[in-house]
Amino acid sequence: MSSLMDIKLTKLGAFVLDLSDQVLYRDASEVAIEPKVMALLLYLYENKDRYVSIEELHQQVWSDRVVSDTAVRSAVKKLRLILGDNDIANARYVKSVSKRGYKLICEIEPVDALEAAAHPTKEANVATLPDEGLDSGTVGASNDVSEALINTTDKQPPRLEKSSGLAYKLLMFLVIFLSAIIGWTKYDVITKYVLDSQLANVGDLDPLTGFNGEKHDLSVSLDGRYVAFSGRTSIEEDRQVYLLDRQNNKIRQLTYHANNAARVQFAQNDKVIIYSDLSGGKTSVQLLPLTLSEPESGRVTLIEGVVAVGDPSRGRHASELLLPMLVDLESEMTLYALDLHTREYLRMLAPSDASEILYDVSLSPDKQKLALIKKIKGQFHILLFDLATKEETLIYSTKHKLYGVEWKNNTSLLVMAAGAFFQVDTLTGEQIRLIEDGDVVLRSFDTHDGADVVLLQKEFSRAKRLYIEHQLVPQLEVQQIINTAPQVVAMLYDELSDEHRWVMHLKDGITTIGRMTMSNREMDSYYSSDENVELLDVSYQAGGILFKEGPKLAFYSFEHRQVNYITSSMETSSDAAFSADGSAIYYGVNVAGEWEIQSYDIGSKISSLLLSGYRSIRPAGTGYIVAEPIDAQLFYLPTLTGPARALNHPIDFRYISRWYVRGEHIIWTAFDERNTYLHKLNWQTDSHLVYEERFFALYPTIATDISGDKVLSLSVQLNDTSIATIKIDH
Repeated sequence: MSSLMDIKLTKLGAFVLDLSDQVLYRDASEVAIEPKVMALLLYLYENKDRYVSIEELHQQVWSDRVVSDTAVRSAVKKLRLILGDNDIANARYVKSVSKRGYKLICEIEPVDALEAAAHPTKEANVATLPDEGLDSGTVGASNDVSEALINTTDKQPPRLEKSSGLAYKLLMFLVIFLSAIIGWTKYDVITKYVLDSQLANVGDLDPLTGFNGEKHDLSVSLDGRYVAFSGRTSIEEDRQVYLLDRQNNKIRQLTYHANNAARVQFAQNDKVIIYSDLSGGKTSVQLLPLTLSEPESGRVTLIEGVVAVGDPSRGRHASELLLPMLVDLESEMTLYALDLHTREYLRMLAPSDASEILYDVSLSPDKQKLALIKKIKGQFHILLFDLATKEETLIYSTKHKLYGVEWKNNTSLLVMAAGAFFQVDTLTGEQIRLIEDGDVVLRSFDTHDGADVVLLQKEFSRAKRLYIEHQLVPQLEVQQIINTAPQVVAMLYDELSDEHRWVMHLKDGITTIGRMTMSNREMDSYYSSDENVELLDVSYQAGGILFKEGPKLAFYSFEHRQVNYITSSMETSSDAAFSADGSAIYYGVNVAGEWEIQSYDIGSKISSLLLSGYRSIRPAGTGYIVAEPIDAQLFYLPTLTGPARALNHPIDFRYISRWYVRGEHIIWTAFDERNTYLHKLNWQTDSHLVYEERFFALYPTIATDISGDKVLSLSVQLNDTSIATIKIDH
């Protein structure tokens, strides 16, 4: 039997499987596939000479958790869907035999390289987002800075533009009339022409408000008259909850004492508004009764003290709310059903993968299915969850950010992505672009009937920004202000030159890492990518640039002018740092649910186990500072095998936070989206300073100079936002 280590690329029928990176290709294009489905495919490949029983799959592929036979069969179904193996009786890829199991039966042979087909074929039912412009993932601005625009390719879905109801009906009548004359063979061509002529642009939206102040999230009442939203008019203010009456266009402020209102949702037949509030690193869920003249006076706390809350959705009955929630640091983002009467919440859907993050959820009009947005190992997916059968079906997948999903009707979804707003048919996977968002200014939406869509439209794709250098003295002092273009989304110190900075530049969907001359702002480019990129460090001693490209940890070599990938797209890794002598890269990786520190030798390009039980590490003198995987507590290790000394301070693992060891000091950031907390701890004497600034005034993705005396941070201005609407008549 061949091993996965023997062959890098192998042909599976019309597909090519990269065994080292665990990536599936068709016609040289990467095919979206869930991690567990990939694990299933790899196991079937490893055992391609025999049938694999469902019991063996439980033991080998699902060894990290207990699942039902239905879950295993569902994964097989997803694999068949991806491979286009739709006729089980005449299987071409995965054959099943009762009481024997499953076997990979397609043509299998090693190949030397990927080759694009002359005539690309369409993937079965799994849609991939067209690659147009990017708002690529970065470390410099806000959670919205690391997104990607959507590009048009030959697989671009049909384009659909806003139309008035009468004009659209006349066009469709013309389609039917011409089809009867020309023949139904021309029907698809004519229909596509009509759809192509109906694509709306952001400029076609009807504004409901002006661009005064930031607006974060919105919810529309059942009758469409009211729009609840969270926002503020100044960076110094706390976000509050507001209510817009579309009949008279008046806005009413509902809260005055919220700490940092974020998510909002109507509930109980629009008699109440539910909102999440962030304070001191914890999140609460609050209820506002709209029957009172002053709703805040009757505010009720439903949940408090949890780590994070996602975008809520209406539930199966008037007093139920569907709520993605991270209860504590030891748990994972899980979907709960919250009963507004009893204030009890029950787990409804748990993640199937440790790297899985649940972003959004929407219940179908017939209350039979859930539409879910999940991020798994850097890839965004839309899945359908059948409440009766408990099966998940992959509908859509992309590497670009998805902002939200809502049902248009029982078979169609409305989806907002970075760069476009489009419709997806859940039965066929067909997409129809509704709004072209070339400047990437749309961020959130809701609809009460699937046709009347209300959206948040930002004034700029990225808010205006400055980079500010602070001196770390007992009172934080501003040393200099660096004015840059909005395209500069991250900045690091250059350890050899005060006249230069390492920067990350985002333009036209391409993220470029380069070295910028401060006097003229000119940049020498080193590496460019259309993936989400996170710049981690630059070391002349190590001879290169350390960064993340999507979920993969990467190192760019100055000498060889090429990138080496340290981890694959299927691995879950943490941050990384150079060793003290610059010969290796230390990084955390999750192996079978447990975190460990590995060391990547830059010369040999081989990784080996360095330390078990920790998630992150930094060299400190002759020893190391390490962080535990769950509560992020810091420890000092004099040697890799010696006893650990507790430092009694946690860092923050969230991806926009940073931590450094500079001499005797550990410098790190934490945040609660209201404030950023900048810490400086002497790991030898335990003396500790903490600086507090507003979140956008000192963005958590900091950089420090080599001495640890100065900190470079991003300062972002408010991005004014309007509420707009569009009618989708088709």
